[in-house]
Amino acid sequence: MHIEQQQDIRDKTSAVVLAWAADRQPPFTGETAEGFTEAITVAHLVADEAKLSLHRWIDAARRTGISWTEIGNALGISKQAAQQRFSVGGTDAPLLQTGGELIFRRVRYSAVGEMNILREEGLRGSELVATENNALVFRATNEIWEYRRRIGFGSMRKAMASEGWTLVSTWPPLSYFKRRVVAA
Repeated sequence: MHIEQQQDIRDKTSAVVLAWAADRQPPFTGETAEGFTEAITVAHLVADEAKLSLHRWIDAARRTGISWTEIGNALGISKQAAQQRFSVGGTDAPLLQTGGELIFRRVRYSAVGEMNILREEGLRGSELVATENNALVFRATNEIWEYRRRIGFGSMRKAMASEGWTLVSTWPPLSYFKRRVVAA
């Protein structure tokens, strides 16, 4: 990425806080101490969201097969530092069992693996009920399910809904959809 593109992204990120300052009533000008604590809170929220977004993009990249070396290079850190900072462990395990209903987690290992898990569980009658960092959460049912994973929001969601898909969850940049398979 060129330095001009990096600066454009930085400017757009800063614009979020500046837009808040302009929209605030009364507008925050920075001429007095009043409003600085709110500005710090807003900047903190922007930084938190950026950090969460970074983790989610790295999770998505790992699931598509991007190596820790490539991620480290993109961040300007070593492979080991990237792996230690962003790796998420876990195992497949039941989460809850009440009234005969089993809710369980399947850990994702790659983008292909994730889609295979979704296909496999859907054929078993497992309904996707949530997504977590590096895990899919299912509920056992007596129905067959099919799943789609898409990048994007807004109009893509409307298009999926018009085809009978239900949004399960969003783990940016990905959205997960499900629908029952109707016997022919």
